[in-house]
Amino acid sequence: MPTPASGSPAMRAAVVEEVGGVPVVRTVSRPVPAADEVLVEVSAAGLNPHDLVVAAGVRGTPPVPYITGTEGVGRRPGGQRVYFGPVRAPAGSMAEYAAVPAPAMTVLPDELGDADALGLGVAGTTAWLALTWKADLQPGESVLVLGATGAVGQIAVQAAKLLGASRVVAAGRHRETLQSLRGRGADETVVLEDDYAPALVAASRGGFDLTVDSLFGAPMAAALAATKHGGRLVNLGMRAGRTVELSGIAQKGRDILSYSGDLPPAAAHRAAFERMAGYVLSGDLIVESETLPLEDIGTAWKRQAESPNRKLVLAL
Repeated sequence: MPTPASGSPAMRAAVVEEVGGVPVVRTVSRPVPAADEVLVEVSAAGLNPHDLVVAAGVRGTPPVPYITGTEGVGRRPGGQRVYFGPVRAPAGSMAEYAAVPAPAMTVLPDELGDADALGLGVAGTTAWLALTWKADLQPGESVLVLGATGAVGQIAVQAAKLLGASRVVAAGRHRETLQSLRGRGADETVVLEDDYAPALVAASRGGFDLTVDSLFGAPMAAALAATKHGGRLVNLGMRAGRTVELSGIAQKGRDILSYSGDLPPAAAHRAAFERMAGYVLSGDLIVESETLPLEDIGTAWKRQAESPNRKLVLAL
């Protein structure tokens, strides 16, 4: 990733300079869009757990140095305001300009703020499409959201109710966030501490039709026991660990599904985003977020690693 030559257009960007490193703000060259790309002037970018996974080299060595960030909000030439994502290293979203493939953009209503739009992006569509596109949630079914206090989990609790779930149980560690979810779709909450497995089973009232799991590891194994025979569990994250030990008896008769954001087509992402945006504008869906300046990327990065219980947004 070149530094700007004398007289060439430059911009500020959050740059990961080494594998496992924390991004720092640097002055770099403005990207030159390819024939199928649009140069977007970025106003805000979302921070996601995926950004930390890439920087750590968990799924392969990243192309250091590179601009981090998967999603953003900005204006394309002509002034039209858009949400965009995903974009990939080395040219990420945490920069004053991003070269974005045209299909990766969604036009935003003026009433939808940057932070709300970014909360509906990676986090929101993950929750919505895990429930619908992957798990085929049906009206009247009961749902357990495991890892409900994270950005994805909070949307999943609200989305499950909006999609017609008869009963939604939110399970997580952060008590204050769990309490807030009682007014946003959760009929009951379970704190994931001490010996929580019996509490999940008791809350299931005979077994959940669907469990949405952001944690993996031991919590997923406990949630599977609370999922009814003939039910299903969809995993979409690994916050509690990357391995799990399962009982074959507990698993028998229960479908274990895996959701990845790169599987649904772009049209499904856009439709989910636009539907959720309508719910935000009507007041039926709340996105918890916090906006920090790009210069605070180091602080935001550390907080993301510690599970901030809200969507973190970097303002350009």
